[in-house]
Amino acid sequence: INSINPVDVSKLRVAGSELKQAFLPVNMLWGSYNFTDNFSGEAFYLLDFQKTDPDPVGTYFSTNDFAVIGGRYVMLNFGTVPQPVINTDLFDEVCLQGNFAASDTGLPANLVAAGCSAAFPRTKTRNAKDNGQGGIALRYLAENLNNTEFAFYAMNYHSRVPLISGISVTNSSVTSGSYFTEYPENIHLFGVSFNTQLEASGVALQGEFSYRPNQPFQIDDVELLFAGLSPLNAVIQQPYLRFISQLGQYGPGEEIPGYERHKIAQLQFTATKVFGPGNWVGANQVAMVAEVGFTNVDLPDNLRFNGDGTDTGGGGDVNTGVGRNPITQVGGFPTRFSWGYRIAARADYNNVWGTPINLSPRIAFNHDVNGTTPGPGGSFVEGRKSITIGTEANYLSNWVFDISYTNFFGGGSFNLIHDRDFVQVAARYSF
Repeated sequence: INSINPVDVSKLRVAGSELKQAFLPVNMLWGSYNFTDNFSGEAFYLLDFQKTDPDPVGTYFSTNDFAVIGGRYVMLNFGTVPQPVINTDLFDEVCLQGNFAASDTGLPANLVAAGCSAAFPRTKTRNAKDNGQGGIALRYLAENLNNTEFAFYAMNYHSRVPLISGISVTNSSVTSGSYFTEYPENIHLFGVSFNTQLEASGVALQGEFSYRPNQPFQIDDVELLFAGLSPLNAVIQQPYLRFISQLGQYGPGEEIPGYERHKIAQLQFTATKVFGPGNWVGANQVAMVAEVGFTNVDLPDNLRFNGDGTDTGGGGDVNTGVGRNPITQVGGFPTRFSWGYRIAARADYNNVWGTPINLSPRIAFNHDVNGTTPGPGGSFVEGRKSITIGTEANYLSNWVFDISYTNFFGGGSFNLIHDRDFVQVAARYSF
């Protein structure tokens, strides 16, 4: 339900950062009112639109090189011709203006030209409007149900993350077409939640159900790009070499919407348990958190949506009469249902070995069990896992030293960060 604040992704990549540091402040009007001691309401209205920028091109955690900051074009050749430039700032001069000698690849002009012939350029991003975003929340504390708090949310907002659309080619040059990123507007969100304390077990339990009746989902990018080239089919004599897309045939210069809106429902539960002294690991305190989430999307059967690692089309290929698609993508596309869980634990040892140092080892495990959520920013990729182990040393509450190791695995070729394991070391001083 937390969809109000955009995220500064770069802050999440800083050693020692906390999740709260990544949320960007936004200008808004906000107010609340207590109807009774147990019943309250609040409302907000955003005064401007701010977006979330995914990891830029070339950064360590980036998994996209054309629809994020630094992306200038996308290659349509599936690796059969070379990139026309290394520095994307040169793309306009080299490919759009035809100055092949300005390429920084060191390739001869004919190979640079071949690269340009397969490069679909990016055009101006379409940001959402500043107005039209707001929402309400109602909260009720049920004292007779063990002080359980219930809440209802409703809001209208614009997408914080970009989706890709395109404009079909106007002549035989691939560069006469283009793609662009945009931020769909007026997404409706309704949600209910609860949080309570199970006194018998000492478990804090939270639950949340959210429903979006018109969530935009990215159509498979290969289908979109083939649709952008479909006007060329009129002059391609061999059916084998035509561009076939599930989106159909487009005329020259037509805009191609890259997303469709569908219903999505999400359910999650979080349980937190704190163990005091006398626990099984001999710590002063142990905190454990477990979360499970489920997603169901009303996806149509006749259209493929974008999933991580789906780099070729899901239709026919060179073996079945479609020469533009090297191999049929048979897995990785989003499914209607997906789910996964996360588990984390932390132990606190105060004044270890009689010193003024508190040690806090921790472990976290994530597992996307079944199904793949459509993007952008889908929660689950089937089989994807990660584990983090680390420890924090706190000296007199002034100095904090932290070291951790994160390993990504599972999910096969659809886990785009399976090779991005990392060690993180951080030091903080508070005064």
